[in-house]
Amino acid sequence: MAEFSNPEAYELWMGRWSDRLAPAFVRFAGPPESGRVLDVGSGTGALAAALLADVADATVVGIEPAEAYVAYSSARLRDERLRFEIGDALAIPFEDDGFDAALSLLILQELPDAPKAVREMRRVTRPGGLVAASQWDFADGMPMLALFWDAVVEVVDSDAARRAAADCLVVDHPDEGALRRLWHDAGLVEIVTERHEIAMDFTAFDDYWAPFLSGVTPTSSFAGGWAKTRGRPSKTACARRRSAPVRTDRSRSPRGPGRFAARCRWADASYGHRYAVMGRVSD
Repeated sequence: MAEFSNPEAYELWMGRWSDRLAPAFVRFAGPPESGRVLDVGSGTGALAAALLADVADATVVGIEPAEAYVAYSSARLRDERLRFEIGDALAIPFEDDGFDAALSLLILQELPDAPKAVREMRRVTRPGGLVAASQWDFADGMPMLALFWDAVVEVVDSDAARRAAADCLVVDHPDEGALRRLWHDAGLVEIVTERHEIAMDFTAFDDYWAPFLSGVTPTSSFAGGWAKTRGRPSKTACARRRSAPVRTDRSRSPRGPGRFAARCRWADASYGHRYAVMGRVSD
């Protein structure tokens, strides 16, 4: 399976969003200027790069379970303050209290046990240290995906398609309140949350569509298979929606009623909203 094994393709799929999101997340979190910072689920290195640019005297360690991504990030970012290692967010391979901060960018929704991952981040962070994460607002702020899944349901119109859409767009901790509770339940204090918007310029429809065929994530694997079996109708359904408003507030139904709160115009920009949460380990 090609999922999470092709970092170059992932850069076109989600990495270019991460590169824009990471600096804003680092500004929100405010990691220490010195000490050790852990990047949990480092991917292609977007957060690590933003950390290096923001914290002059800190060292950064990124952990990532995919060996190909570790190799890619290590080659992409060469700095004596930084290293990448293979590691699992659910079993972080470091001793207790070893870092001044632990941050993660866009991985909580991918994990089978997000509470355990947050507890692990807390465990390896010293008393008084920072634990922070950022994830997409899937219910009300990711028109890139909403546009695609609306088109899937339109073309396929089956329970299986609706379940696949729900699996992508419904997450366990979908809003600021849920993230705040997640941090509180992990024993963190001084919890702060934020919602932030970023924009992505698509030069043409194919600039939006091509990454969906990459097979580098579960969604793009589904899209690639769908395009092969459905052919041109799959692309046409998305293209037809390119200037239409995107249904964004679905509750738990991908075809349910919702408000049209985001634009997706390729010559203009596509917008994404993310939530961020941070807290501190009690002294």
